[in-house]
Amino acid sequence: IARMDLDTTRSRMSFQNILSDLEDKKTDILVGTQMVAKGLDFSDVTVIGIVNADSLLKFPDFRANERSFQMLAQVSGRAGRRGKKGKVVVQTYDPHHRIISQVIRNDYTEMYHLEMNERLQFKYPPFYRVIQLDVKHKNAEALFHQAEYLGNELKKQFGDRVLGPEYPLINRIRNFYIKTITIKIEKEGTSMVRVKNILKEAILQFQTEKISKGSLIRIDVDPN
Repeated sequence: IARMDLDTTRSRMSFQNILSDLEDKKTDILVGTQMVAKGLDFSDVTVIGIVNADSLLKFPDFRANERSFQMLAQVSGRAGRRGKKGKVVVQTYDPHHRIISQVIRNDYTEMYHLEMNERLQFKYPPFYRVIQLDVKHKNAEALFHQAEYLGNELKKQFGDRVLGPEYPLINRIRNFYIKTITIKIEKEGTSMVRVKNILKEAILQFQTEKISKGSLIRIDVDPN
């Protein structure tokens, strides 16, 4: 049994050594992270196991379904190469999830159309631009009031296009607490230059207020 992940592939030759041992049948079972899924072609690999697929399917991101389909399809493609029959075993609490069903049927077209319809309905790219503002402060209580204040000011300009503020999945980094404000702007008929100017003015105004003391603001457009 061998392991392939960031820790075991740090040295220059370790990655190639792991692959060579698998190719030479010195390794029977390879356990690894998502890097196992990409670009490997071994004729004798006939069984693939995907552990905890729900961590992909349930990830809180609007691209979760798309990325899950891509990853599951890639991993499944490692089994049964060169004419041999392969088997894929998926561990999940939701075996009837539509993405799993689409991967089984290799139905990319259905996945694409359903995803596009959902993104249009819930105002996500490619139909909308997503602007994410991370407000940071070393004091959690101060951050709460700052984020609420800035969020309310932005809602005066952008209305219900503004979501939050809310705590992100990772809400503290290097002693800074974080709250996120999200703005969804429709692409059609909208001047992004005007949006940028309004946003810049609102932030500059916020930074002149006493309440903003000690805060940091990071802006990301269409975050990955």
